[in-house]
Amino acid sequence: MSTGTSTPPLVPDSPGRMSPSKLAKSPQNFRGWMARAKVTEDPDAPAAVKAHFDNLYRIEEVPSALVKGPLPTPVFNNDNSEADFQRVVHKWASNLPQAEGDEYGILGVLNVLALAWSRIRKTSNNRATEHTQRRGVDDIIEIAFNEGTGRRCGFSTEERYRLVQMDDNPDALSDILVTISSTELTRELRAKASTNGAMDDFSIIAFPGEFKKDDSVYNKNQLIMVLTTAQSQRRALGLEDTIVMGATGCRGRVAIYSSYWLANSEGDFVLYIYAHKQEFYLGNPVDVIRLYVFCSKLEKYLQDNFASELRKWKFPGEEIISRFDWRSRRAPSNNKRRRPTADASTPSGDGGRGDDGGLVDAAGFDYDQLMEVMKWRREVIEDGKEAKTISAEDDILSAALLQIGGRDVASVL
Repeated sequence: MSTGTSTPPLVPDSPGRMSPSKLAKSPQNFRGWMARAKVTEDPDAPAAVKAHFDNLYRIEEVPSALVKGPLPTPVFNNDNSEADFQRVVHKWASNLPQAEGDEYGILGVLNVLALAWSRIRKTSNNRATEHTQRRGVDDIIEIAFNEGTGRRCGFSTEERYRLVQMDDNPDALSDILVTISSTELTRELRAKASTNGAMDDFSIIAFPGEFKKDDSVYNKNQLIMVLTTAQSQRRALGLEDTIVMGATGCRGRVAIYSSYWLANSEGDFVLYIYAHKQEFYLGNPVDVIRLYVFCSKLEKYLQDNFASELRKWKFPGEEIISRFDWRSRRAPSNNKRRRPTADASTPSGDGGRGDDGGLVDAAGFDYDQLMEVMKWRREVIEDGKEAKTISAEDDILSAALLQIGGRDVASVL
């Protein structure tokens, strides 16, 4: 990856008070925002970017127990879907090299992955609500980044962040936001800062996801916005230029995007966004396993890379830390789920509901966003049939996650 010191301004001129959601839905305005922000889509990524994806996607061996057994006893016995899931996974695993160990903990989460697959298979249609469509992919990403021994990334849904490259850095919301923080570095920053410990935990955006129902272009545009915030924060803080990945998904298909800085012909650094050709079709149990392993490998890479960066990083000053924090400046509100990092003393960010739109008044209140919040809650409350099903499933899911991570997750589901 190319590095350099030329960083585009985080708040250039931008038109009016258009909200981030409206911006993402307007092709002309979004192209204008990308041009001002020096962000462009790359039709063919550098070899290093493709190799990074290929390394994460590749599964060279599987735990021998997937082939020889015994597999975990099915616990979701409503329609034999878990047995069907295990049967497909067993047949696939039988054609791969086997290892005695289970590096990514596949066996320990096989029940949860089967439930996620069952949810995805049943809801990948136009009749299902956005809430029901997203549950399965949320669970896969969450357990890969946040559950189990040594997995320390923060995980939250419907998370507010400050969109860069627009006047006043207005609030946008990301459907899924994975973050990395450091308790040790936070203590150091608080010791040097004048806020006497009142500042938030220091964290950076590691992996965002956008999963709006039946709107792949909107999902892509919103992902580009949060990736731009993530990369701008890293660059402003003096961290090394690196690849930051994210995902979009709709109706059971998940695509991975990479963002990276490269110098253009004029010597200016531009943020490139590349959509990887290989997708995950989560109606196939094998791709459920592949997405889980992909995210698990990425989690380990992110933690190792972040630890290495911090050993060389120089404190840029309290003002820079605060000015380029990704978090919303608005008062926190309850989101759907938030998992703090294992070594963090507070959650990684503020909550909200997964969309923002319309005009923002002088007080920062977004009326369209409120309507989206109410719509989301109605989907959860009014879908009586699914509410009964998920209530029972979540009891089992919570028990399964307790076995993985040894933590009481029921209280935050």
